[in-house]
Amino acid sequence: MAFYQVALVVAVGMAGQVLSARLGMPSILLLLGLGTAVGPDVLGWVDPRVFGDARADLVSLAVTVILFEGGLALQIEQLRTQQRSLILLLTAGGAISMLVGAWAAHRFLGMDWRLAVLYGSLVIVTGPTVVTPLLARLTVERRVRELLISEGVLVDPVGAIAAIVTFEYVAGHYEIWQTGWFLLSRLVVGSLVGGGAGLVVAEMLRRKWIAESLVNPVVLGSVLLAAALASRISAEAGLMSAVVQGVVMGNRGLRDIGPLRQFKEELTVLLLSFLFVLLAADLPLAEVRKLGSGAFAVVACLLWVARPLSVFLCTIGSELSVRERLFVSWICPRGIVAASVAGLFRIFLQREGIEGGLQLEALVFATVASSVALQGFTAGPVARLLGVHLPSLQGTMIVGADYLGRLLARLLQSYERNVALIDRNPRLCHEARRAGLSVFNGDALSVDDLELAGARYVDVVVALTTNQELNTLVAQRVRDNFRVDRILALGEERGPDAPFPGNFPGVDEANRLIRVGRAVLAEYRVGPGEWVGKKLSELPYAKTEFVVLLRRKDRVFLPTGALVLEEEDRIHCLRSAEEESPLGRIFEVVRQSEVRKFLQAG
Repeated sequence: MAFYQVALVVAVGMAGQVLSARLGMPSILLLLGLGTAVGPDVLGWVDPRVFGDARADLVSLAVTVILFEGGLALQIEQLRTQQRSLILLLTAGGAISMLVGAWAAHRFLGMDWRLAVLYGSLVIVTGPTVVTPLLARLTVERRVRELLISEGVLVDPVGAIAAIVTFEYVAGHYEIWQTGWFLLSRLVVGSLVGGGAGLVVAEMLRRKWIAESLVNPVVLGSVLLAAALASRISAEAGLMSAVVQGVVMGNRGLRDIGPLRQFKEELTVLLLSFLFVLLAADLPLAEVRKLGSGAFAVVACLLWVARPLSVFLCTIGSELSVRERLFVSWICPRGIVAASVAGLFRIFLQREGIEGGLQLEALVFATVASSVALQGFTAGPVARLLGVHLPSLQGTMIVGADYLGRLLARLLQSYERNVALIDRNPRLCHEARRAGLSVFNGDALSVDDLELAGARYVDVVVALTTNQELNTLVAQRVRDNFRVDRILALGEERGPDAPFPGNFPGVDEANRLIRVGRAVLAEYRVGPGEWVGKKLSELPYAKTEFVVLLRRKDRVFLPTGALVLEEEDRIHCLRSAEEESPLGRIFEVVRQSEVRKFLQAG
């Protein structure tokens, strides 16, 4: 019977995911609706009581994997500029949400103070499983997106542990003065166990001790084992362990982590669907109806009082504009951790002989459904109203962080163009960072890695690795998954539409010339005369000379040979220092420098 119930819940969850993708709706809304529909109070197809005590273990297992996947996507380097705001949101912001939520539940629903405080602790979390899909449909400033997703990933274990500690105080297990210590100790235990597991597994992957076909199951097993060990040492510390292990492994510069991220992302969709349907099926609809209009008042206080107050206080002195802070204030949907822990609390409260567990669970589910519905349908209009939505993008992603890629990035950066590099080679990424460039160490064939590197925020992608086949595959991957206006892939065939017009010697030779100090970067200005109106492909070039970049008035871009010259164009060319350029005889030479010195000056 339990097997049939599991299969049915999974099937309903997948149907919800397919429908949400077809209808453009937040998936969690459909999952909650379908779960309620198949539950005992409506159709009666799914009865969560069949799982007995194992239900809590199923929920814990699924949430552990979901949080690990969220941690795996966090890039510490990108968060350093917002570190202060993030820490404050996790601490002071969580405290504000808890206090306002508890007061509102007591004030508008007459909830006993003990249950009201429990409710306040449960709604601290926002959750990456809700925030990430919501933001996937928008293009907002990268710092806004990263702050919201990072807060969602990190606040889940913090909120869950805070809720467990609060329950133990409410149940009379500890005194009030002990709660802070227990909260801190569980966070520390989870961090130490997860950090240690992440370091060990990352080193095993780096040394190739695990066969490629076994990487995904071995990593999954290590996550579950570390989380179980942490929870055995200190209750619910396993959630923190999962997040920290993900963060550690995601930031160790592993070359083959892209497939792991993709596997965990797909597994997360399955587990998330299973969890929401199962938890919604167990929701007592009669208790939800009993809440009445008071529930909406509680949710309104949480969303429109607690959230703006915490965001504006915690982001004082940050780089976020007022409009961006208003948008961050609007995005605070509650998700799977709040719902799952609320279901567990109902069982715990019954065991302790404390009444009100059903009312507490119903209020949490009402909060989840209301916040997801409201913000799922309004996030886009609010972003456009506040002017934080980016209708047009002005950035370039360069696949390949070797010398030529870094040169192109530095040139674009010198004209105030946003540039992001991505490369699988940790050494090349290190060199790019030393040059002050934004770079992501990952696999450009992974959609997840491209997303993390910033493909969502660029309108041009240039693939210039030494592998022509790889360049073509990356171009196709970008074309299929991102809104990019222009994709340039270097291949063996050189036609009028190929980038780097002129006598391009190939990526390998260009990198070698720069590496040995034999490459010269020259800038030419096109004056009035016979060459205006000519194509770049018609210019006389030295034997190894080619155009890297062209500036026209306020625009800077990578041209092709078919581009027609205009007066006052600035042409940036790279050539061997041993050659004399014929361009210097027909155009004004604005500046000329050895490429390695240009890169070091940056």
